[in-house]
Amino acid sequence: MRIVERLLYGIGALLVLVLLFVVLCSVNPELAKRLGMDNTQEAQTQTADDTRDAAESYVIQTTVVTEGGLPAAESPDSDADDDLSIPNKVAALTGYIPVRSTGTEITQEKADEILETLSKGETGENLTFDGEFYPYYEMLDDTQKALYRQIYANADAMQKNFAPVEEADATDIKNAFTAVVNDHPELFWVDTSYKYKYAPLGQIADITLVFNITANDIDTAKSEFEDAADLIIDATYGYYTDYEKEREAHDALIASVVYDANAPMSQSAYSALVYGRTVCAGYARAFQYVLIQMDIPCYYVTGYAGENHAWNIVKLGDGYYNVDCTWDDTTPSTYDYFNCSDDDFEKNHVRKDLSVYLPECNAGRYSGIEVNPGTLAETGTASSTTGSSTSSATTGSSTSSAATATTTTTTTTTTTTTTTETDTPDITVRTVYAGGDADYIDDIDDYYIECFEAMMSTDDYSFTFDTVVYDEDLWDDIYDAYDDGDCQEGYIERYLVEKHRNGCTISVTAREQSDGSWLLHHSVTVD
Repeated sequence: MRIVERLLYGIGALLVLVLLFVVLCSVNPELAKRLGMDNTQEAQTQTADDTRDAAESYVIQTTVVTEGGLPAAESPDSDADDDLSIPNKVAALTGYIPVRSTGTEITQEKADEILETLSKGETGENLTFDGEFYPYYEMLDDTQKALYRQIYANADAMQKNFAPVEEADATDIKNAFTAVVNDHPELFWVDTSYKYKYAPLGQIADITLVFNITANDIDTAKSEFEDAADLIIDATYGYYTDYEKEREAHDALIASVVYDANAPMSQSAYSALVYGRTVCAGYARAFQYVLIQMDIPCYYVTGYAGENHAWNIVKLGDGYYNVDCTWDDTTPSTYDYFNCSDDDFEKNHVRKDLSVYLPECNAGRYSGIEVNPGTLAETGTASSTTGSSTSSATTGSSTSSAATATTTTTTTTTTTTTTTETDTPDITVRTVYAGGDADYIDDIDDYYIECFEAMMSTDDYSFTFDTVVYDEDLWDDIYDAYDDGDCQEGYIERYLVEKHRNGCTISVTAREQSDGSWLLHHSVTVD
């Protein structure tokens, strides 16, 4: 009887524990979700490891998302974009590419490990930013401001990889990063894209900045950048009011820069000031930098003007004005888009993303003062001044033939993923053999080049191609590159920009051949 009694007590205690667990899960649903997720992840991880160890054919399993735009910001109704009237002579003068991010999901265990071991780098905790010159910083909440300071400090120190200074999700990182690059044109070596890893519930584990080629010799690049900016500033000497300095800087900039849709580093002020070739983003960032150097508040504005476009807002004595240096850089140059109100610009410019929170432009003292070159000589009267955008400057309409190469590089959901699917589209196959012994690829950079060339060789939206790499060690490096997201930077993002595509899905399967080389089969579906 005593044994039975003990057994009953044990069963009762077990039931009590089960009931307590049920109550706990009902109070905290995330606990049950987390437990289930951890078990699932553990099983998936073990399955993937077993497959990689045992199978002759490896299949990469990774998902990377490239995002554009800022969901936290409120943008005007997109239907209003269709009502814009874009003059033919400026319709092709666009080229802004929104901030892009590449996020890779990792296990909670891996995220915890990164957060414990990875340095936060420069925290920037003692930095301050004047809202009159850095308006995007003031748009952020406290968490995002902390991330802004950290991102700025690490970018300035040229430290690429770091753990977030505060717990954050993807939106926090996106808004903070966008605010930094919009406020700071002097960080010309920082690309307008970044990468991050995140845990299953969304917590960011690390942030990786992307630097352009100028980072390889940053001291020389900074010297060239400042010297080029000084040439614009020198053109303002002898003028004393902010308006006169702004006008002279506007004229000097468009006189020294040529619009070029294929300009390198076209999203940076460096492309305009040093290379003298850029798109709207380069004009706007260069103008912003030069005016800030002269203590004139000037903001970088992003939005839509027939295509994705960038321009500026300038603060003068009586308020704020819109300035579009890119659209004034025609033959001959004009003042049609110089110091205009929002009412002037609403015909052909629409703010997007965080730029909708910039100040309204409704001042008028410095509008319409300047005369377009040749106007007085032709008319003999100053009554023909066109300092603001008028109906005569907005005739014509936006046409598809005027679209530029950067129209669709604003990848909203660019996904690169590898799957185990064996059914591939019935389309052209391009086999690539290059580099190394026996004409096999023997370097990961050569692999990127061959993949890029293979994808560029067709305009199809669904296709396959093969490459052959020298040995299993190189395949392991390529596997890791996809898993870490390095292939995005290696060739995929460049392909999307060059082909003007929104995104693509890539499946890569590898199989060992009799001579020890590895055949990599790529299946591509393009958005």
